[in-house]
Amino acid sequence: MTTFSPAVTLTDQFELGLDAPICLTWELTYACNLSCVHCLSSSGRRDPRELSTQQCKGIIDELERMQVFYVNIGGGEPTVRSDFWELVDYATEHHVGVKFSTNGVRITPEVAAKLAASDYVDVQISLDGATAEINDAVRGPG
Repeated sequence: MTTFSPAVTLTDQFELGLDAPICLTWELTYACNLSCVHCLSSSGRRDPRELSTQQCKGIIDELERMQVFYVNIGGGEPTVRSDFWELVDYATEHHVGVKFSTNGVRITPEVAAKLAASDYVDVQISLDGATAEINDAVRGPG
């Protein structure tokens, strides 16, 4: 005769813990192409101590081994790094999803189409005003 054990409750599952973190937040750069008056990060020039492309890929490899579901990339403006899109591609090719926050200035129609076609990338674009005047007052002219 087969016996069944009681179902494991959701609470029991949380007490057992996860095998890996769901998300890792990564401040990829402090550099930014804007001068927002409200910015809480240390945005500005690129820090010479930032990780190289190879070092970033090494971290992504570790995240894949740890089975991290996704990395949330922020900082200053991550798209100002010349290797940013290479790192996004590398992460998704290694089963690490990417969420990133951007001011959107460097999102071209081609980049937008590529992002829209990806199941592993989520983008948050900040808007700082409903009019050009308000936006420029917050972010600087342009």
